[in-house]
Amino acid sequence: MANEQKNTEHKLGARVAIIVAAVAFIIYLVNMLVGKANIVYEKDMFHIGDIGEFLIMFVASIAFIVAALFREADWKSNNPETNNH
Repeated sequence: MANEQKNTEHKLGARVAIIVAAVAFIIYLVNMLVGKANIVYEKDMFHIGDIGEFLIMFVASIAFIVAALFREADWKSNNPETNNH
């Protein structure tokens, strides 16, 4: 029963981390497109600066790594014979 609860927590954590990574990456892409539109159409739309872009990509990267670690922990708990203890 405890193993099943851990798997549920891992799946929920991985799902949340993937959603956070996807949202952060979509925000980054939209920001890039707005920046390109600012250059091409010579408009002055809201654009996140360099530090903001870095922080958004940092959040996306960390969230993706966290999701991968959750998935690995879930896989290891389902396959105990592959653990190298």
